[in-house]
Amino acid sequence: MPIPANTLTPLSKALMLRRMLRSSPAMATLGLALSLPLAAQVQAQEQDFDIPAQSLSSALQELGRQGNLQVLFSPETVQGLRSSPVKGRFSPTQAAGELLKNSGIRYSVQDNTLIISGAAESGSAMTLDATTINGQVLGATTEGSNSYTTGAVTIGKTAQSLRETPQSVTVVTRKLMDDKNLVSLDQVMAQTTGITRANRGYGNHHFSSRGFDLTDESYMVDGVPGQAYAYTGWMTPDMAIFDRVEVLRGASGLLVGAGNPGGAVNLVRKRPTADPRFSVITRAGSWDNYRLDLDASGRLNPQGTLRGRMVASYEDRGYFTDVTKSKRPLLYGIVEADLNDATTVALGLRRQTSRIDGYSVLGIPNNPDGSNPHLKRSTYLGQDWTKLQTNMDEVFADLTHRFNDNWTGKLALSHSEGGYNRSAIEWGVDFRNNPTLEYGAPGGPRVNTVSYHKFDVTSDAVDGHLDGTFEAFGLTHQVTLGANWSKRKMNDKDNTIDLPKSIPLNVFDPNHSNIPELQRDGWKSMDDTIDTRYGTYVSTRLHATEDLSFVLGGRLSWYKNEAWNGPKVTTSRQDEEFTPFVGAIYDLNDQWSWYASYADIFLPQSNYRTVSGSVLDPSVGSNYETGIKGELFDKRLNVSFAVFYIEQEDVAKQDPDPANRGKCPTDSAGRCWVNGDGINRSKGFEAEATGELLPGLQVAAGYTYNTTSSSEGGPISAQTPKHMVRVNTNYTFPGEWNRLSVGGGVSAQNSYVDAYNEAYNSGRAIFDARAAYKLDEHWTVGVDVENLFDRKYFDSMGYWTRGTTYGTPRSYMFTLRGDF
Repeated sequence: MPIPANTLTPLSKALMLRRMLRSSPAMATLGLALSLPLAAQVQAQEQDFDIPAQSLSSALQELGRQGNLQVLFSPETVQGLRSSPVKGRFSPTQAAGELLKNSGIRYSVQDNTLIISGAAESGSAMTLDATTINGQVLGATTEGSNSYTTGAVTIGKTAQSLRETPQSVTVVTRKLMDDKNLVSLDQVMAQTTGITRANRGYGNHHFSSRGFDLTDESYMVDGVPGQAYAYTGWMTPDMAIFDRVEVLRGASGLLVGAGNPGGAVNLVRKRPTADPRFSVITRAGSWDNYRLDLDASGRLNPQGTLRGRMVASYEDRGYFTDVTKSKRPLLYGIVEADLNDATTVALGLRRQTSRIDGYSVLGIPNNPDGSNPHLKRSTYLGQDWTKLQTNMDEVFADLTHRFNDNWTGKLALSHSEGGYNRSAIEWGVDFRNNPTLEYGAPGGPRVNTVSYHKFDVTSDAVDGHLDGTFEAFGLTHQVTLGANWSKRKMNDKDNTIDLPKSIPLNVFDPNHSNIPELQRDGWKSMDDTIDTRYGTYVSTRLHATEDLSFVLGGRLSWYKNEAWNGPKVTTSRQDEEFTPFVGAIYDLNDQWSWYASYADIFLPQSNYRTVSGSVLDPSVGSNYETGIKGELFDKRLNVSFAVFYIEQEDVAKQDPDPANRGKCPTDSAGRCWVNGDGINRSKGFEAEATGELLPGLQVAAGYTYNTTSSSEGGPISAQTPKHMVRVNTNYTFPGEWNRLSVGGGVSAQNSYVDAYNEAYNSGRAIFDARAAYKLDEHWTVGVDVENLFDRKYFDSMGYWTRGTTYGTPRSYMFTLRGDF
C-alpha cells in the first residue's frame, strides 16, 4: 500500500529529492518554474516561530516541523551553511525568507512545499523570484534590507524586536547611512531621535540623551562595553565597518554597569556573508572632500564553512573652515569559521588613523555679552602647523556555541591600543573684568601659549553570556545570564610653553602663520590611570499569559580606579553596586503593545575628593518610562510613543564651606567636593516612526519634547533644546521610473540660552535633499545636498572666549556606487 505523501517527514522528502536531483538535473529547474505562479498563494496565516541559528540542514527540518511545511532539499546544497535565527510571529513563507536570509540559497514555494534548488547566482542578492521578494522579513542585520528600520535589536544581548523591548531604542540602519553619506559616528548620532550635540571644549564633539552626557562607558561594540576610547571624542569610529547603530535612551545599568542615565550606544560590526559580494563607493564633495570605500565578502572554501570580509576606505578632505584638512585611512578584516554544526568562531582586526592639519582646539568666541560677533563661517583661529594625529588598532574575537535548539552561549574578546598627539595654540582674556575689549583691538584676545598633548590608551574587554528558553506553566520563557570585564590603561602627557611675548589675535582677519612652532622640551605633566570594571548580570522574560510578559533583571558591578601623578597614587573602588531593571509588556493585539519599565544606573565619581581625602559616593540615576509600540504593514514599519522621567541623585558639587577652599591637592584648582543633596531631573515624551510608510517610501522620523532641571538651578544641559525634530525620507518610484529615487530630511530644534556662558543659540530647521539613479543592475549615481537653504547657525555654543562652532554651510556630495 503506498504511503500518503503527507506522512513523509522533511528528512524523508530531502532524501527523495536528493535521488531526483541526481537522476535528472532538469528536475530542480522544472520544480522552480512550476512554483512561481503559485508563490503568492502560499498560506499567509501567521504563527509563532522560534528557530535559533544553526546548521541550515537542521534549521530547514525545524522550519518544516514548526510551520507544517513540506521542505525539499538536497543535503549537498546546504552543506556547511548556517541559517539566520527566526523568532517571532510570521507566516511560513516569511519565516522561510528570514531563515534563508544571507545564505545565498535559491528557493521557491509551491502551495505547502518549500523547495531548495541551489545556490543563488553571483550578484542576485536573493531576488530570484517573487516569493523571495514578497516574503522578505526584516531581521537584526540591516545590510541589504533597503529599510530604515530593523526587525530586531541586539543591544540587550539577545535579538528582540523593537516592540518587545520595553525602552526607547532607535536604530540607524545601513540603508540610512548609505543614503545620507553618514561616514562617522558623530554624523550618525546627529541624525538620531532625542540626541543633542555639544562641544567638548577642545574641538571634539560629545553627545547627550535626555539632558545627560553619553560618557565613554555608554558605548559598546557588538554588545561588549569595552571602554576602548571616547567614541565621539578625538577619533570617532568610521561607519564603513558597521551594519547599524543601536541607540537606547534612558538608564542602561543592566547593559553597561556604570554611566549617566541618558542612554547607551551599541555599534554592530559587519559580518562575512556566504554569498560573494563586492561593493565600491566613490564620493566627491564640497571643499575638496574625496572618499573611496571598498567592501568584499564571501566564502573562502567550497563548503562555505570558512567566510571572510575585508573593508578598506580612504578619505582626503578639506573643510569649510580655512586651512583645515584631514586624511583618514581605514582597514578592517574579519574571518568566520564553522568548527562544526554547533560552533562558530570569528577573528577580526581594525586599524584606523587620521591626521588633521590646521587643527583648532578652541573654535571661535562669542562677544563678551554672549552675542554673535558675526564672524565668517570659514574663520579659523589656529595656525597652519597645528595638528591632531590619532591612531587605533583593535583585535577582536568571538565564539558562539549552540548547545541545542533552545540554548546558545557566546564569548567575545577585544584588545585595542590607540591614542592621539596634538599641538595647538591657546589664547585668553578675561572679558568679564574687561567688558570693553574688542576683538582685534590692541587690548583684545592674545595668544599666550603653545600646548602639546599626548594621550595613549590600551583597553581589554571580555563578555560571556548564555541565553535560552524554557517551558513552564504551558508557556515559553527566556533567560540571559552572563558576566563581563574590562580594563583601560591611560597615559596622559602635557606640556604648555609660554610664548616670549603674547601675540594679538585678530578674529576678523586672522594670520595663520605669525606664531612660531616652539620645540617641546619633554613633558611637564604626566598622569597614569588604570580603570577596571567587571560585573555579572541576569535578565529574564517571563510570560504570565500569552499577551502579558515581565522583564526582570539586574547587574552586580565592581569598579576600581588607580591614578598616578608622579609618585603619588590615589585609589578608589566601588564594590557590589546593584542596578535593577523591571519591565512589563502587554500585547494589545498582533500589532500594538503597551509597555512600562524602571531602570537605574550608577556613575563613579573617582575624580572628586572630600576635604578628608575620601572619594565621593557614586551618583545614582533612575529612569521611569511607559509607552506604546506598534509593528505595521507586515512589520515593515515600527512606531512608538514614550513618556519618560529621569532623576539623578548624589551628583558631585563643590564644597560650599569657605574654610575648605584650596585644601584638596588632588584637584588641579585645589577644590574640595561633596555629594550634592539636590536632584537632577529630566522629563518629556518622544514619538518615532521608522520603516516603510507607503510602498517605496522609507521614513525615519522622530520628535522629542524634553525639559531638564539641575540641583543647582537651571537646566542640566543648557544645550538640550525643549523641542527636537529629526526626519529623513527616501522614495523609490514605481514602474518604469523605478531606477530613480529621491529623498530629503530636516533637523530642527528651538532656541536655547546658556545662562552661565551668557550665550544664545537661535532655533533652526536645516533641510537636506538627495536624488539617486540606478544606471544598471550594478551601478548607481547620486547627489546629496546638505543645508539646502544655506542656513547660517551655530552647531554648538561655547564660552564667551572660545568653543563656539558654526554648522556646515550648503554643501554637495556626489556618489558613484557599484554592487556586484
